[in-house]
Amino acid sequence: MASKEDPNPLRPTHPTSDEDFQGKDLPSQQEQNKVNRIIDACIINRNLDQLIALSTSTGGLINDQIRKSAWPILLGYDQRGSDPTDSAQSWRDLPRHKDEHQVELDVHRSFIYYPQNESEKQLDRRKQELSSLITQVLRQHPMLSYFQGFHDIVQVFLLVLDVDHAPEAVAHLSLLRIRDFMLPSLSASVAHLRLLPSILYAEDQKLCLHLSRTQPFFALAATLTLYAHDIQEYGDIARLFDFLIAQPAVVSIYFFAVIILSRRDELFEIPADEPEMLHSTLSKLPKPLNLEELISRTVILFNDHPPEKLPRRAWAKISYYSVLKTTYGIRRNQTLKDGEALFEMQALELRREELRKKVMTRIWKYRRPVGGLALYSLTPTASDNLAPEEMANRGYDVVVDVDEGGDLGHTDLQEDLEFHSSNFNDPPNSRSKIPPDTSGPFSNGQNPAPSKRFLWTLSFYAQFFDVDTSEVLRRCTSSLYPRSPFLDILDGNPDLYGPFWIATTLVFILFLTATISQYLAEKGVDHFEYNFQLLSGAAGLIYGYTGFVPIGLWGLLRWFGAESATLVECWALYGYANVIWIPVALISWSPVTALNYVFVAIGFVMSAVFLVRNLWPVVSVTEAKVSRVLVIGVVALHAGLAIAIKFTFFAHGSPAIKDSTGDGKAEGAEKMIRSLLGL
Repeated sequence: MASKEDPNPLRPTHPTSDEDFQGKDLPSQQEQNKVNRIIDACIINRNLDQLIALSTSTGGLINDQIRKSAWPILLGYDQRGSDPTDSAQSWRDLPRHKDEHQVELDVHRSFIYYPQNESEKQLDRRKQELSSLITQVLRQHPMLSYFQGFHDIVQVFLLVLDVDHAPEAVAHLSLLRIRDFMLPSLSASVAHLRLLPSILYAEDQKLCLHLSRTQPFFALAATLTLYAHDIQEYGDIARLFDFLIAQPAVVSIYFFAVIILSRRDELFEIPADEPEMLHSTLSKLPKPLNLEELISRTVILFNDHPPEKLPRRAWAKISYYSVLKTTYGIRRNQTLKDGEALFEMQALELRREELRKKVMTRIWKYRRPVGGLALYSLTPTASDNLAPEEMANRGYDVVVDVDEGGDLGHTDLQEDLEFHSSNFNDPPNSRSKIPPDTSGPFSNGQNPAPSKRFLWTLSFYAQFFDVDTSEVLRRCTSSLYPRSPFLDILDGNPDLYGPFWIATTLVFILFLTATISQYLAEKGVDHFEYNFQLLSGAAGLIYGYTGFVPIGLWGLLRWFGAESATLVECWALYGYANVIWIPVALISWSPVTALNYVFVAIGFVMSAVFLVRNLWPVVSVTEAKVSRVLVIGVVALHAGLAIAIKFTFFAHGSPAIKDSTGDGKAEGAEKMIRSLLGL
C-alpha cells in the first residue's frame, strides 16, 4: 500500500487483497491508463466533470484505493485538510441518539455477504466499527432519523474508506444525498417512487399500462439502500456506488426504471390483473445483474427523458428541498450546514402537509348529514375514514411488520414489508373541498379509475368550480407576479370559476371603457348614444378566445404527444392570463393614442410571457420544430387578441365605434387611417 509520505497515494503499488483490484492479479494497461486519468482529475486538475465521466464509464473507479480519494470529491468535500481524530474523540461525549438501540440490532445482521474469508473475530471488529460509525454520524447530526437499511449503505463506505475517513463521507451522504430517507416521515421517500411511472410512461407506454395496477413500492428496498441491500457482490456494489455518487440522486430512480425495462418480456408474461405477482417479481432484482449495460442504458434514458420533461409534471410535484432537486443541476457544491438547513425546511414542509391531511380527513369524515352518517355506518363494507372516491382509488402506504418484541432490527426489507390499504395515498388538495378524481400511478391519466361523476350531473361540473375566493385571488396574483410555474400553483386542482369571472369582468370593463373612449371621441355631439354592439363584441372576443383557443391548443398537444396538460388546465391558464387586461382596460380609455399603445403593449407582453413561460415545459416534450411552431402560434394568436382589443375598443375614433355624426363612409375610413397611424 502507498505510505503516508507517498506523493501519489492514489497510484496502486501492488494488490494486497481482493479488494484492491477486485480479484485481478494485476491491472491491465487500459486500467492503468484510466487510473492515471483519475489521479489527474482528483489531485492535479481537480476536474469534477472529468471525474464524474470516469466514474460513469466502464469499470468505474477501478479499485478502492482510487475511491478513497475520489468519493470525497464526488460527495463535495475536501478531505486533505481534515483531521479525523478530532471528531472521533468528541462524538462520544455527545448525547445519545434516539435510534441507537435500533442501530445495534441492525448491525448484528451486517457483513453477511462481504468481506469474505474473514474470521469471526475480524467480523466482530468490523461490526463494532460499523456501529460506532453510524452512532457518530447520528450524534453529530441528531436531526437525522435512522432507517432500516442505512447500515447496508454505511458498511460499503466503511470497507472502502476505512474507519477514520468514512464518518465525514457518511455525514455528507446522509445530509446531501439521501436526506429524504432520513426524515421523520417516509413520505419524502415514497415521493421518489412516484417518478417511476412517469419515467416508464415516457419510454414505454405499453409496459407502463401493463403495470398500471401495481403500486411502485416494489422499488422501495432497492432505492432506499442504494441497492446495497440487494446486491451481494462487493465489487458490484462498489462499482454501482461509483456511478450513483457521481450522478444526481434522481438517477437511482432511472436505474431502477432501466431494470424494469430490461425485464419487459418477463413482465408481460404475468397478467396485468395480478398486481401481487407483478409486485413480487419486481421487488427482487434479477440475477446476475449486468451492471455496465444497465449503467449505460440509464445514462441514455436520463438524457432522453430528463426529469423536467417527464409527463404529468411529475418533476414539479417533487419538493424544492428534496435531494432529487438539490443534487440536480447547478446546486451541487453544498456544505453540511446547507444540508442541515435543507433538512429543517423539508421537515417543516412535511409537518405542514401532515397537519393539512389530518384536517382534510377530519372535514371529509364529518361532511355528511346525520341521517347519511347513520345509514353509512350501517353499511358493512363502508369505512368511516374513506370517501367513496378514495375507496375506489385507494393506494397503498408502506408499513413495516414489527414483531411482538418491537425488534425492527430483525425485519427483512424484502420479505417483511407489508403494503396496507390507505386513504392518504393521494391526499385531497389543500384548497380543494371536493376530493379530485385520481388514477393509478402508472396510468398517467390514460387509465383512470371509475368515477361516480357523470356528464349530466351537477357534481361533474362542480369539481371545476371547487375553489374559494382566497385561492382565486392567490392565482390572480400569481399570474401578475409569477414566481413559480402556474401549473404548480394550480397543484392538480385547475378551476373554471376564476377564468369565467375574469372573462366576464373584462367584458364589462371593455364595454365601459370603450364607451368612455367613444364619448370622448364624439365631444360636441348633442345626443350621445350607447353602442351596445361593443358589449356583444367584447363578449364574443373574450369568451371566444378564452374558450376555443385552449381547446385547439390542447388538441394539438395531444396530437403531437404532449399530454402533460389537461384541457381544464389549458382553460385555467388562458383564463388567468386575462387578468392583466383588466387594469389595462381601466386605463386605456385615454384620447392620447400613443399612451393607449403603451398600455396595450404592456398587457400583451406580460400575458404572452406568462403563457409562453408556463406552456413551454408542456410543448417542449414534442419535437423541436413542432414546439417552436406551437409557441409561435400561441404568441401570434395572443398578438391578434391584443390588436383586436386596441383597435376595437381603445382606438380614439375607432371605425368600430358607431358613427353618430352621419358623415358617412369617408369619415369612417379617415378614422381608421388615423387610428392605424396613431394620429
